Amino acid sequence: MAFFARNYPEYLEEAKTIGARDPSKRIVFRSKSRWASADRHLGRLGALPIYLSANGAEGEVEYRAELCDVLLDPVPGSPKAERWLTDVLASTDYEKLWDESVTTLYAIRGCQMLSQPFPITRLIKLSNGEPISADFKYSYAIVRAIDDIK
Repeated sequence: MAFFARNYPEYLEEAKTIGARDPSKRIVFRSKSRWASADRHLGRLGALPIYLSANGAEGEVEYRAELCDVLLDPVPGSPKAERWLTDVLASTDYEKLWDESVTTLYAIRGCQMLSQPFPITRLIKLSNGEPISADFKYSYAIVRAIDDIK
């Protein structure tokens, strides 16, 4: 089992740079979608792979990392949310929780660029056994892990 998500290219590049320096450093991203299934699976199985594609990346998976934690329904100004937000990228620190529409904070570590990007359609959704669409735009998907990516 693994996950797939999209993010802005500049944030993925920044995460890659941090991952190269310190693979254990958590990097927190925000999502308006509620990652309840991811939270449930991580609670049961521990950290899992996440494949990442830059927004506008022509249907290619270009990065991989480890999804290590999820915080659902973060409360602006709460001590827990504030602790999580200390691990956001420097370039996104000013965003805080945007507004009440942020329903998930998710943490990755060890982000790296793939030496051989692959088509998003190679990812198979666990929900129905079908490939992800090349123009997948949603927040995240649970997919089968791929062992042979570099």
